[in-house]
Amino acid sequence: MTTAARETIAGGMARGPDQSRRRGARTAALPGFGAASGDRFANALASARDWTLDRLVEEADAGRFALWAPIAFGAGVVVYFAAAHEPELWAAVLLAGLGVALAVAARRRFVSLGLALAFAFGAAGFLAAKLATVRAEAPALTRAFRADATGRVTAIEPRDRGQRRITLELERLGSLGPDERPRRARVTLGAEPALAAGDRMTLTAFWRPPQGPVRPGGYDFARAAFFEGVGATGQQARDVRNFGPATDAGAAERLSARLERLRERLTARISAAVGGDEGAVAAALVTGVRGPISATVEDEMRAAGLSHILSISGLHMALVAGTLFWLVRATLALSQRAALVWPVKSVAAIAALAGAAFYLALSGAEVATQRSFLMVAIVFVAVVVGRPAVTPRNLALAALGVMALTPEAILGPSFQMSFAAVAALVAWFEARPRDERPPPDGRTARAFRWLRTAAALALVTTLVAGLATAPFAAYHFHRVTPYALAGNALATPLISLIVMPCVVGGLLFAPLGLDGPWWSLMGWGLSGVLAIARAVASWPGSERAIPAFGAPALGLLSLGLAWLCVWRTALRYAAAPVIAAGLALAAAPARPDVVIDRDGRAAAIRGADGRLALLGVRATNFAAKVWLAADGDIAVRDGQPPGAATPRCDAYGCVGRLGDGREVALVWDARAFEEDCRRAALVITRLEAPPACAETAAVVDRAAMRATGALSFTREGDAFVATAARDPAGQRPWDGAVATVRPPPDVLALRFEPRRPPQASLVAKPVDPTDLADDDSPSDDDQ
Repeated sequence: MTTAARETIAGGMARGPDQSRRRGARTAALPGFGAASGDRFANALASARDWTLDRLVEEADAGRFALWAPIAFGAGVVVYFAAAHEPELWAAVLLAGLGVALAVAARRRFVSLGLALAFAFGAAGFLAAKLATVRAEAPALTRAFRADATGRVTAIEPRDRGQRRITLELERLGSLGPDERPRRARVTLGAEPALAAGDRMTLTAFWRPPQGPVRPGGYDFARAAFFEGVGATGQQARDVRNFGPATDAGAAERLSARLERLRERLTARISAAVGGDEGAVAAALVTGVRGPISATVEDEMRAAGLSHILSISGLHMALVAGTLFWLVRATLALSQRAALVWPVKSVAAIAALAGAAFYLALSGAEVATQRSFLMVAIVFVAVVVGRPAVTPRNLALAALGVMALTPEAILGPSFQMSFAAVAALVAWFEARPRDERPPPDGRTARAFRWLRTAAALALVTTLVAGLATAPFAAYHFHRVTPYALAGNALATPLISLIVMPCVVGGLLFAPLGLDGPWWSLMGWGLSGVLAIARAVASWPGSERAIPAFGAPALGLLSLGLAWLCVWRTALRYAAAPVIAAGLALAAAPARPDVVIDRDGRAAAIRGADGRLALLGVRATNFAAKVWLAADGDIAVRDGQPPGAATPRCDAYGCVGRLGDGREVALVWDARAFEEDCRRAALVITRLEAPPACAETAAVVDRAAMRATGALSFTREGDAFVATAARDPAGQRPWDGAVATVRPPPDVLALRFEPRRPPQASLVAKPVDPTDLADDDSPSDDDQ
């Protein structure tokens, strides 16, 4: 970069002699500074400024500033999803236009242009997220009811205990009209009757809207369903009838059904050929169907740091495409004419890309697989056009492409962990010292050196990827796996050298009916992987639970990791204080005193022993497992009771005691109000509480939870300050129907305390049975 460009970057940082003398005079005038001390301080500042400027020039020469584009784009997406109210489309368009205008206006000033481009990319991410929401908007249920439904089967996912989760393209749902009927629905069925993708079926089931998080800050099932086009979920199905393949489906629907039936046949064939847990894992690695994998295998794989193997992502896509690339290139190299005349490398890249596209379609094309395919596609396109394949710029392009197509993916662990791992690995490979020594003499010495280098690279890449993904795994799953390095180091060779090449071989020979040996060999490799996972999981302390920490800590850790990976000069070490601040926040998370599920059927309270005790729910319930995991409590899995303070329950509700001795009442029956409202500090009920209950207790009833969803509380004197799963004053498209009645002030303020109104009766008004129509709704275990 020229001196003029350097001065442009410096901008206002450069100072003339008069300014330097004035600054030195001011410094000398400070108490405790003499003239000499002031000069030394001024010189130190000038040296630091010049050093920073030189590093920025180096980064600009290397084109590193462009790598901040996807980070700014992602920040815009996050800001959109963090908004309490749904932003207007015109406002998002105006914001993006403003970003473009600022970039054009600042095009001649380097620093101003960089800031304007960052704003423009952030505004573009905000607009992309809004457009994705507009595209996904479709009717969804606003209440629960039992009704008949007719629809076309688009997907069948085997689950444990012989059940299946069916996705339907709805043609009819009860008496709902086209403007009220959801586009898609999911329903859980048993093993009968036989169904295949493309079949038209009818059934009667209990339908309800997709449910939100079971705890504030947790995974939002309703938002995920919204972007998948699912507006209803059903269970307790009966009168299921299959009418065979739909005859009026379009060409795209027929092609999708054929592909889905191919997935079903392959899943059954692989499971039968391999058998046992290995067969379930093998099928998941080929077709993406994870339902049959047992909970024991998933627990062991997670404890060994190998759970990423069960989801088709970058590792699997890279191995499949890489194997195809090597096979095609090696085969063509056998021909002298092809090797000398044809662009063998480009032909192999095109063949590998086509194979990766087929693997994407066969595996169900989930978001993680789409992202992996896009990254592989960019790499092989770079090979075809003669550009470097694995570079930070290609990774940035892949991230921008994924976020532009599916901006909601940035909120999930799959996106965050895979891009964090790849970014860290690319940055490490850029920075690692190169071995400049000449190769040793002799085949044995060269082979030994190659093996030693390969083993060292495997260990270091596993360590780098594990450290990069650890913050995201801890945030989403509340677990750390200290032995993940050992588990991956032992299992990765089997996955890379046996399992995934067998996937390629099995798929290539399946049309000939000669795929059986490949699946058997794949099962042998997976037996070793599962044995490694079982052994590592059995080591003491293989899985440690940590309390859930907030988004600010994750944001700081993400920013620190991005800073560390983007810069290649010593500027990268400025990430240390940012990462340290994120770790400090994560190490001291706020832990609630009370947690309530979104329907008011169950709760958890923190007792005198500091652990959560469950009210109205067993520890095996889905919501209870989520609460305990977020609290860093895995004692239930080890057979210990959750919390030392056992609540008292009867047919009317439950009562538990907080650490300060005050009681929390969970009311199921209106007859319990008279007693519980007098003695409890907090009353939780899915009913409508009598007004007089607020005279002596803080009350959270169905009116509050309709506006807030799940709640967590911390004590503040007589009041309970809440954190809500959704803002009661705001509304997003995936939150369900907009409340017709404005919530009361205490709900809007998320502060619940006794209001001490005039005397009134503590007898609840009669309950309309239709108000509790959703009491028979199923649990959340299958969301």
